[in-house]
Amino acid sequence: MINFQLINQLIECIENNSIPSSFTFNDFVKNFYNETKLLPLSKYLRSINKTKQLPKIIYSKKAGEFLLETKNNQEIQTFLKRKGYQDLPQLNFKSILLLRKIDLISNWKKIITFIEGKASIDEINKTTRPALLPQEVLLLEEFITSELSINDRELNWLLTKYAIISNNKKIFSAFKKLINNLK
Repeated sequence: MINFQLINQLIECIENNSIPSSFTFNDFVKNFYNETKLLPLSKYLRSINKTKQLPKIIYSKKAGEFLLETKNNQEIQTFLKRKGYQDLPQLNFKSILLLRKIDLISNWKKIITFIEGKASIDEINKTTRPALLPQEVLLLEEFITSELSINDRELNWLLTKYAIISNNKKIFSAFKKLINNLK
């Protein structure tokens, strides 16, 4: 049976970054996962109007599942011992942002890189994004040039300007307002 009162208390703890002193972070997220595993969490959070911290809460559930799967995986235990961790490293709200729907070992490699201070979350996430193959780039360029009826020189100009626009929030906001004004 689902204990909604306990789930709401746990959600409040996550929103406030306040793990009860009787729990470690790892134990807390495992407990949160066990309490919410039968519940479609994002739907529940929307129904109680808790959408502001939705990603953080979802990642906390995902972290609990990740830790429970790790506990039962001998290959991961061996990997962590080789890295110098006799027990599971303690995660935190920042490190769980690295968790993706990939295999356990890849997630642990990213987390250990972050814990050891070798890279930031953004740097790690950028290195794990797949690069486009040359053929994919060519297909995308052909698609854009044909849909917009532009040549290669105009495409290069457009890509350069779009990179500037997307990397500058003020320019992006102004650009978006102008586009909305055209409608």
